Amino acid sequence: MKLLQKFLFRSVIIALLIIAGIQPVAANANSAGETAFWNAIATTTADNIETAPVDEDISASSPRPLIAEPSIRVGLYKTANAVTFTSDFGYEVFSGAQSLGTLAPNDAVTVSYQSGLYHFNSQSFNFDSPHYFRLVPSDTTSTFTLTNYQRPVRGRGKTNFNRYRGIFEYRYSPKSKLPYIINELPLESYVAGIAESDDGIPTEYAKALLTAARSYAFAMLGATPSEKYLFDVFATTQDQLYLGYNSEITMPRVAQAAQDTAGEMVTHQGKSIITPYFGHSNGQTKSWPGKTRPWLKSVTAVYDKGKRLWGHGYGMSCNDASRHALKDGWTYQDILKYYYTVTEVEKIY
Repeated sequence: MKLLQKFLFRSVIIALLIIAGIQPVAANANSAGETAFWNAIATTTADNIETAPVDEDISASSPRPLIAEPSIRVGLYKTANAVTFTSDFGYEVFSGAQSLGTLAPNDAVTVSYQSGLYHFNSQSFNFDSPHYFRLVPSDTTSTFTLTNYQRPVRGRGKTNFNRYRGIFEYRYSPKSKLPYIINELPLESYVAGIAESDDGIPTEYAKALLTAARSYAFAMLGATPSEKYLFDVFATTQDQLYLGYNSEITMPRVAQAAQDTAGEMVTHQGKSIITPYFGHSNGQTKSWPGKTRPWLKSVTAVYDKGKRLWGHGYGMSCNDASRHALKDGWTYQDILKYYYTVTEVEKIY
């Protein structure tokens, strides 16, 4: 009788645990766990990109395990001219995998490339090498300035967007047959420097735009052959307009929207997806041809009616989305789920 009572009692406890969503553990088992906003230029919609494998699908009852924040490699520009570099922070200098010394803050550097040989000149030391250069700070949010680079942007006043966070890499591109300046930095620092809007956009639309931009960037990580292209995204509207640290300074509200949504992306069936966006439609967005991107279905863009299509037409209409945020009180989640159907907004890291 006592054994029967004990068995019944244990059965009830297990049933209650299962109802509560707790998995019972067997005995002796081991357990462990560009400039107004309507002018935003579309991201590319490369046919070979579908989804980025983030994690296995997570059931609705379980929180998603967060991954570590990834880094992204941005191709800033290519040039046959020497490049000059300076920073308020110390940088370790690498030639290939070999560390050759540390630059003191404000030490001016000139790098150049000729006939297969890289040249490095600074106030502290000089050398030549057959290997590309990487200047790496101890803190990846540190900034550097490319002092002989001029990057003004129409509609952005007199700001020169030549200051960036993170790692500076100077590397010859066999495809371009010129050295490329590559900026490697944490993904959030990249998102904060995206400038496909102005600073006066509605807050919820800013959050939606930067979440879509983050999702797009994440999908592009490693999507192109690194031996050929050397980096993940271009700093232009060929991918997304990235202006770096000076964009954070001139557009603080946009940078804050990036911070407010840090790590969040648009997902479909538990995986992050590529999220194209464009200027405005003619009143209706387009459906992606075929079945590879079921989240890109045609939806009505009421605030675009009477306009001509500006952009590729897939995904989020920036004009329509901004108007919904301003006039209808849509949140950034509302916006993203409307233009990217059958999706969720989830924190990935």
